[in-house]
Amino acid sequence: MNQKWVFLFVNILIVLLFTGCTSEQIFATGQAYQRNQCIKVADQDASSQCLNRSNTRYDDYKYEVDKANK
Repeated sequence: MNQKWVFLFVNILIVLLFTGCTSEQIFATGQAYQRNQCIKVADQDASSQCLNRSNTRYDDYKYEVDKANK
């Protein structure tokens, strides 16, 4: 991944954190970024798999995180 995009993404996350966004909003922003990256993948199968992984619901993600932290 290009360093410019990583820098931009990190800065956007920092701004979101300081503006009082909820973790669910930050999660949605990260998913949107991931979907945009998936679309750029040239291989159709890899792109589809990437998009499927980026469609996780926040509640499912939160459940898995909570379960892993126990």
